[in-house]
Amino acid sequence: MKSKKIPELLVPANNLIVLKYAVEYGADAVYIGGKQFNLRSLRGNFSLDDLETSIEFAHKRGTAVYLALNAVVHEDELEALKTYIKSLKRVKPDGIIISDIGVMSLVKKHLPGINIHISTQANLTNHLAVKRAEEMGASRVNLSRELSYKSLKGIIKRSNIEIEVFTHGALCISYSGRCMLSKYMTGRDANKGECAHSCRWKYYLMEEKRSNLFFPVDQDKRGTYIFNSRDLCLLPELNRVVDAGVHSIKIEGRMKTESYVSLVTWVYRMALDLIKETRFRKNNIDFLMNELDKASHRNFTTGFMFSNERKELEENDNVGYIKKYTFVGKVDGWNKKCGKPVILVKNQFKQDEEIDILTPGEMPVKRNVDKIIMESSMTKIAVANPNDKVIVEGLGGLNPYSILRKKTLSNQ
Repeated sequence: MKSKKIPELLVPANNLIVLKYAVEYGADAVYIGGKQFNLRSLRGNFSLDDLETSIEFAHKRGTAVYLALNAVVHEDELEALKTYIKSLKRVKPDGIIISDIGVMSLVKKHLPGINIHISTQANLTNHLAVKRAEEMGASRVNLSRELSYKSLKGIIKRSNIEIEVFTHGALCISYSGRCMLSKYMTGRDANKGECAHSCRWKYYLMEEKRSNLFFPVDQDKRGTYIFNSRDLCLLPELNRVVDAGVHSIKIEGRMKTESYVSLVTWVYRMALDLIKETRFRKNNIDFLMNELDKASHRNFTTGFMFSNERKELEENDNVGYIKKYTFVGKVDGWNKKCGKPVILVKNQFKQDEEIDILTPGEMPVKRNVDKIIMESSMTKIAVANPNDKVIVEGLGGLNPYSILRKKTLSNQ
């Protein structure tokens, strides 16, 4: 039986550490941002030296790296943008992600021959727009997240360049992220990479003349989130996305930790491999959804592409964070004296607790914490706290990129 053509798995990273985890867990490509002109400018991101190091690391492992230059650019920023684009000549990313046609002209002029990818921020929703992007020099477009599956197939059928779609991660209440709420409330412009995620805060109703009285709009135990959106998850329908002929599936999350990126990459890598082997069936999908549920997220939705009713996208009052597992540690080197891996603690865990271990290319396993030893003093401790470096007995052999998790108390 002829195997299916499998799209590229495109994964986010906000620093070199996360990029390495993304690569090791099976990403075909990673998208990142520099210190300027991208839509995630508040955390991490890569200096020019970091970009060179990251691209070299990824290329040695057969992984592509795309650089985001997708911020909205104003007239008084053009000279700084031009200088920044010229500085990218030495780092040689595999593609540049843009949303502004003016930025495209500067990239074509100063980085001739480089692949240009059109960001979802450009809101392309039909094949004529895709064709125009191709005529202007784009090699790929990331379509608007507001498209139906029927529209996706129609666009792909009529297009000659690569089509990329988001399949997982946060959604905005505004059209493909063109939002002014953050700037209005905090002065931080979402269209310049400074989004404060104001749509995800808790809100209360205040009567005009009783300024100290606050009333919940519609509240459950997690809070009130009247602007909040669900998180996109197309995993249950991923075989249909593949059948449509997309070139790349994209995971949202350039503000996420190595734990989140590792798990989501692991899940979608396995899903694509199962689709290639024609083994993407209900039992495997259920297993992968259960694993995906271990990452912090909001209630999932299949979004505009597969949801039959808009009600799921519009009624999000009680949609809040779901956190069933906590990231408790990762491998941070090797203790030569005792021949065991050193664990950098991210969140507290205790002796005798059960730990869930995720490792690249392997099935997750559960292990019991038999003993915890503080590496600096080689003394036994009962509780490991954040930033401790410890040796843990009972975990067995660990990969340098293993992720340690435990169930949160509310879910035990």
